[in-house]
Amino acid sequence: MSRGVVGDGQTVDQPLGPATFTVSETPEGVATAISVLSAGMSTTGPERSHPDYRTHPPLVEIGDETYIPPRVREMVPQTDIIIDVPANYDELFVIAPLAYYLGASVRIGSGTARLSAPGVHKSFGSLSEIQFEAAALLRRVFFLDCLVRDVPDEEPPYQRIILDKIGLNPESIRAATPGERLAAYMGVKQASIMSELPTWHLSTYVSPSSDMIPSLPYLLDDLSLIYPPSARPIDEKELLSEALDDFYRGSVANIEMVAPDLQPGDLHAWLANGTPTGAYVPSVAAFRNRLATPAPEAPLDITVVLNDDGMNDELEKVARFYNESDRTTTMHRSLSVDELAQVFESRQDFVHYIGHCETGGLQCPDGELDIESLSSVGARTFFLNACGSYYQGQALIERGSVAGAVTLREVFNKPASNVGTTFARLFINGFGIERAMQLARRQIMMSTDYTVVGDGTYTLTDDKAAIARLNKNGTTYRLSYTVDPDRYPGGSYCAPFELWTRLSGTSATTELDRADVPRVLDGLSCPVIFDEDLCWSDELAAEFLSTEYE
Repeated sequence: MSRGVVGDGQTVDQPLGPATFTVSETPEGVATAISVLSAGMSTTGPERSHPDYRTHPPLVEIGDETYIPPRVREMVPQTDIIIDVPANYDELFVIAPLAYYLGASVRIGSGTARLSAPGVHKSFGSLSEIQFEAAALLRRVFFLDCLVRDVPDEEPPYQRIILDKIGLNPESIRAATPGERLAAYMGVKQASIMSELPTWHLSTYVSPSSDMIPSLPYLLDDLSLIYPPSARPIDEKELLSEALDDFYRGSVANIEMVAPDLQPGDLHAWLANGTPTGAYVPSVAAFRNRLATPAPEAPLDITVVLNDDGMNDELEKVARFYNESDRTTTMHRSLSVDELAQVFESRQDFVHYIGHCETGGLQCPDGELDIESLSSVGARTFFLNACGSYYQGQALIERGSVAGAVTLREVFNKPASNVGTTFARLFINGFGIERAMQLARRQIMMSTDYTVVGDGTYTLTDDKAAIARLNKNGTTYRLSYTVDPDRYPGGSYCAPFELWTRLSGTSATTELDRADVPRVLDGLSCPVIFDEDLCWSDELAAEFLSTEYE
């Protein structure tokens, strides 16, 4: 058992795994669920902004009546914050992240949504307004909590100097009740902190229906913003299909793709109808698999399958960085249907399949493997680098995988090899799977051909994966360095060229003379975006030493 702290300072035992409670399939049931899910906060103090102080919320199921086990009920924080919400799913889902983080009691009221606390009386607007108002308030409260918190062994982030400018005293704020602290934060002018706010790490677009209630614990655990989905169908001409169809091979599954209206956010998830471009596709099955699967341990178990000799180039490239000391890598060529099935059924961390996929499944010398024919899957994550592998990837998620990269359409061999090589290198070196794909898609023109299914925030290691950007700035070079939070917003890091910590999701920046660039790059050990190209810091350092950049 672990120990946590609730709002009154009382410590309570927390279960090793999330407990489950039940609510009715009504707006009242959703309001109860949101209120109870705050049990995932081990404190209502500003330290809740640090990922170590947030445990996974209890899980929720739909039933005929509400039942909250005693061990869950005693962990629900008692705060002086109340949110009244109209009796519809739309506002309830949108308000859920804010209510969860505040530890608010959510009640069904009439008219527009209202937030109440000592010294706070805020009315939200219509649905088209509340989605942005709730997101803005959560970002404000979370950021200011990060600045005033007192976390052991953590150096205060450099942004704390802003507290003097806005007139907040950390000691008095930490001693306040949640409602009093909220009132103090709402007294801060948004303009005074706007330039300091990190981009929010994740936005999820959720169809407001009872089917989505079981997804709430996982979305709130990720501290995702929630928006109503809005999208338009994609014209095939937008994907250049008319120009490229003659070059594609085979018959792949037809996928209904949509162009979502994306709100502010670093990563985007789509829990709605259609398959989106620019967002990954999670599911409750993937979230459950994440909880049921132990965290990966070194050395990582990796299997690479080449079932298309025309893509041998990709196999040779990935073999160079898979075969390192902290990985156990197995290479296969031309696997049969039964042999490929055994690969996916066995316990391992990552399967990289290189080949073809048609409507019947993944191609093998003796036929096609339809993942739906498997009863269970042991592969934790995967990359199906094959034409139109989306549905086969979804089948892997339904049978036990946590996350995977797939293609939505037919793809050329050479661009597929470039994406596959870049993606795999990023993913096994600590990047979340969606962020790895987001960066890998920069390598090709048809970036909408690839997506991620399952839990897009999932990582294979606990390493803090960083990304750098280098730009010519007159006679000097500007280098920015960022560690993105993915599932763990509120953490901190120290850039190699700084002496203080900063919040994950914010960038450290420095100006370098031409002569200093190779030395600094060589010490980063991370990917770098330079001239819109993605490369690795040591390789770019070598280029600077051998090339005269003007």
